[in-house]
Amino acid sequence: MKRSIRVFSLFAAAMGILFAMGQPASANSFGPTYADNSAHSFFYDDDLSSGQKSGMEWARAHSLDPTDMSTSVDRSYNNQVDVWAYATWNPSGDQTSWYAWTTCIKFVSSGKCDQHSIVFNHRLPHSNYRSLSCHEIGHSVGLGHASGRNSSYASADRSCMRANPDHTYYAVHDKSHINGRY
Repeated sequence: MKRSIRVFSLFAAAMGILFAMGQPASANSFGPTYADNSAHSFFYDDDLSSGQKSGMEWARAHSLDPTDMSTSVDRSYNNQVDVWAYATWNPSGDQTSWYAWTTCIKFVSSGKCDQHSIVFNHRLPHSNYRSLSCHEIGHSVGLGHASGRNSSYASADRSCMRANPDHTYYAVHDKSHINGRY
Protein backbone atom coordinates (compact mmCIF):
# COMPACT_ATOMS: atom_id res chain seq x y z
CA MET A 1 0.00 0.00 0.00
CA LYS A 2 2.82 2.41 0.91
CA ARG A 3 4.53 1.63 -2.40
CA SER A 4 1.42 2.54 -4.42
CA ILE A 5 1.08 5.78 -2.43
CA ARG A 6 4.74 6.62 -3.16
CA VAL A 7 4.28 5.84 -6.88
CA PHE A 8 1.13 7.95 -6.97
CA SER A 9 2.91 10.77 -5.11
CA LEU A 10 5.81 10.69 -7.57
CA PHE A 11 3.37 10.69 -10.48
CA ALA A 12 1.42 13.62 -9.00
CA ALA A 13 4.65 15.54 -8.37
CA ALA A 14 5.83 14.93 -11.95
CA MET A 15 2.47 16.08 -13.31
CA GLY A 16 2.65 19.17 -11.09
CA ILE A 17 6.10 20.03 -12.43
CA LEU A 18 4.91 19.57 -16.01
CA PHE A 19 1.85 21.71 -15.33
CA ALA A 20 3.98 24.41 -13.69
CA MET A 21 6.23 24.46 -16.76
CA GLY A 22 3.24 25.29 -18.93
CA GLN A 23 1.42 23.47 -21.63
CA PRO A 24 3.50 21.52 -24.13
CA ALA A 25 4.31 23.31 -27.35
CA SER A 26 1.31 23.23 -29.62
CA ALA A 27 3.42 23.51 -32.72
CA ASN A 28 2.11 22.71 -36.12
CA SER A 29 2.97 19.27 -37.33
CA PHE A 30 2.46 17.36 -40.51
CA GLY A 31 -1.14 17.21 -41.58
CA PRO A 32 -2.98 14.36 -43.24
CA THR A 33 -1.03 14.69 -46.50
CA TYR A 34 2.56 15.54 -47.33
CA ALA A 35 4.74 15.68 -50.42
CA ASP A 36 6.16 12.43 -51.75
CA ASN A 37 9.74 13.69 -52.11
CA SER A 38 12.06 16.64 -51.50
CA ALA A 39 11.79 18.07 -55.02
CA HIS A 40 8.82 20.40 -55.38
CA SER A 41 8.03 21.70 -58.88
CA PHE A 42 5.43 24.40 -59.49
CA PHE A 43 3.22 25.40 -62.40
CA TYR A 44 1.43 28.76 -62.30
CA ASP A 45 -1.74 28.81 -64.39
CA ASP A 46 -2.56 31.82 -66.58
CA ASP A 47 -5.69 32.60 -64.54
CA LEU A 48 -3.64 33.74 -61.52
CA SER A 49 -3.58 37.48 -60.99
CA SER A 50 -0.17 39.13 -61.12
CA GLY A 51 -0.28 39.49 -57.31
CA GLN A 52 -1.12 35.81 -56.81
CA LYS A 53 1.59 34.67 -59.21
CA SER A 54 4.27 36.95 -57.77
CA GLY A 55 3.24 35.89 -54.24
CA MET A 56 3.63 32.22 -55.18
CA GLU A 57 6.99 32.84 -56.82
CA TRP A 58 8.25 34.88 -53.86
CA ALA A 59 7.11 32.28 -51.31
CA ARG A 60 8.61 29.42 -53.32
CA ALA A 61 11.99 31.16 -53.62
CA HIS A 62 12.19 32.81 -50.18
CA SER A 63 10.18 30.59 -47.83
CA LEU A 64 10.55 27.03 -49.12
CA ASP A 65 13.93 27.14 -50.87
CA PRO A 66 15.86 27.89 -47.63
CA THR A 67 14.82 24.41 -46.41
CA ASP A 68 16.15 21.02 -47.50
CA MET A 69 13.56 20.92 -50.27
CA SER A 70 14.52 21.92 -53.80
CA THR A 71 12.06 23.79 -55.99
CA SER A 72 11.64 24.59 -59.65
CA VAL A 73 9.04 26.14 -61.96
CA ASP A 74 7.66 24.32 -65.00
CA ARG A 75 6.50 26.38 -67.98
CA SER A 76 3.69 23.95 -68.79
CA TYR A 77 1.46 21.66 -66.77
CA ASN A 78 2.27 17.95 -66.89
CA ASN A 79 1.88 14.92 -64.65
CA GLN A 80 5.32 15.54 -63.10
CA VAL A 81 4.32 18.93 -61.61
CA ASP A 82 4.08 18.77 -57.82
CA VAL A 83 2.03 21.95 -57.27
CA TRP A 84 -0.47 23.38 -59.73
CA ALA A 85 -1.49 26.91 -58.70
CA TYR A 86 -4.60 28.39 -60.26
CA ALA A 87 -7.53 30.61 -59.38
CA THR A 88 -11.31 30.30 -59.52
CA TRP A 89 -14.31 32.61 -59.63
CA ASN A 90 -16.67 29.83 -58.54
CA PRO A 91 -15.66 28.41 -55.15
CA SER A 92 -18.14 26.05 -53.52
CA GLY A 93 -19.19 25.16 -49.99
CA ASP A 94 -16.88 26.44 -47.25
CA GLN A 95 -14.42 27.62 -49.88
CA THR A 96 -16.57 30.67 -50.67
CA SER A 97 -15.14 32.31 -47.53
CA TRP A 98 -11.53 31.10 -47.98
CA TYR A 99 -8.81 33.12 -49.68
CA ALA A 100 -7.08 29.96 -50.93
CA TRP A 101 -6.88 26.23 -50.25
CA THR A 102 -4.56 23.31 -50.92
CA THR A 103 -5.75 19.87 -51.98
CA CYS A 104 -3.99 16.65 -52.87
CA ILE A 105 -5.06 15.73 -56.39
CA LYS A 106 -2.86 12.65 -56.87
CA PHE A 107 -2.09 10.31 -53.97
CA VAL A 108 0.88 7.94 -54.10
CA SER A 109 -0.13 6.11 -50.94
CA SER A 110 -1.98 6.89 -47.73
CA GLY A 111 -0.88 10.36 -46.71
CA LYS A 112 1.74 10.73 -49.45
CA CYS A 113 0.77 13.09 -52.22
CA ASP A 114 2.40 13.31 -55.65
CA GLN A 115 0.47 16.40 -56.81
CA HIS A 116 -1.26 19.23 -54.99
CA SER A 117 -3.38 22.06 -56.25
CA ILE A 118 -3.33 25.48 -54.65
CA VAL A 119 -6.47 27.37 -55.58
CA PHE A 120 -6.88 31.10 -55.03
CA ASN A 121 -10.36 32.57 -54.65
CA HIS A 122 -10.69 35.49 -57.10
CA ARG A 123 -13.82 36.66 -55.23
CA LEU A 124 -11.81 37.36 -52.04
CA PRO A 125 -8.69 39.39 -52.77
CA HIS A 126 -5.99 39.07 -50.12
CA SER A 127 -3.80 41.89 -48.82
CA ASN A 128 -0.58 39.83 -48.74
CA TYR A 129 -0.17 37.10 -51.37
CA ARG A 130 3.37 36.36 -50.15
CA SER A 131 2.11 35.23 -46.74
CA LEU A 132 -0.94 33.47 -48.21
CA SER A 133 1.26 31.62 -50.71
CA CYS A 134 3.77 30.69 -48.00
CA HIS A 135 0.85 29.28 -45.99
CA GLU A 136 -0.59 27.22 -48.85
CA ILE A 137 2.82 25.96 -49.99
CA GLY A 138 3.36 24.86 -46.38
CA HIS A 139 0.24 22.72 -46.63
CA SER A 140 1.57 21.20 -49.88
CA VAL A 141 4.65 19.93 -48.03
CA GLY A 142 2.52 18.71 -45.14
CA LEU A 143 2.54 21.47 -42.52
CA GLY A 144 -0.61 22.00 -40.48
CA HIS A 145 -1.77 25.24 -38.92
CA ALA A 146 0.40 26.77 -36.22
CA SER A 147 -1.27 27.27 -32.87
CA GLY A 148 -1.79 30.64 -31.27
CA ARG A 149 0.24 32.37 -28.64
CA ASN A 150 1.71 29.57 -26.56
CA SER A 151 4.79 30.93 -24.78
CA SER A 152 6.65 27.65 -25.25
CA TYR A 153 6.13 27.98 -29.00
CA ALA A 154 6.34 31.70 -29.50
CA SER A 155 7.65 31.21 -33.04
CA ALA A 156 4.12 30.13 -34.04
CA ASP A 157 3.30 33.83 -33.92
CA ARG A 158 5.94 34.45 -36.57
CA SER A 159 4.96 31.61 -38.90
CA CYS A 160 3.04 31.95 -42.12
CA MET A 161 1.33 28.71 -41.04
CA ARG A 162 -0.93 30.56 -38.63
CA ALA A 163 -4.58 30.27 -39.58
CA ASN A 164 -4.55 33.98 -40.49
CA PRO A 165 -1.13 34.38 -42.05
CA ASP A 166 0.53 37.78 -41.89
CA HIS A 167 4.15 36.62 -41.95
CA THR A 168 6.00 35.48 -45.04
CA TYR A 169 8.32 32.83 -43.62
CA TYR A 170 8.18 29.49 -41.86
CA ALA A 171 9.11 29.50 -38.20
CA VAL A 172 12.25 27.64 -37.13
CA HIS A 173 10.01 24.85 -35.89
CA ASP A 174 8.31 24.59 -39.31
CA LYS A 175 11.68 24.38 -41.06
CA SER A 176 12.75 21.65 -38.62
CA HIS A 177 9.66 19.64 -39.55
CA ILE A 178 10.35 20.11 -43.27
CA ASN A 179 14.06 19.31 -42.99
CA GLY A 180 13.36 16.31 -40.77
CA ARG A 181 10.91 14.88 -43.29
CA TYR A 182 12.75 15.65 -46.49
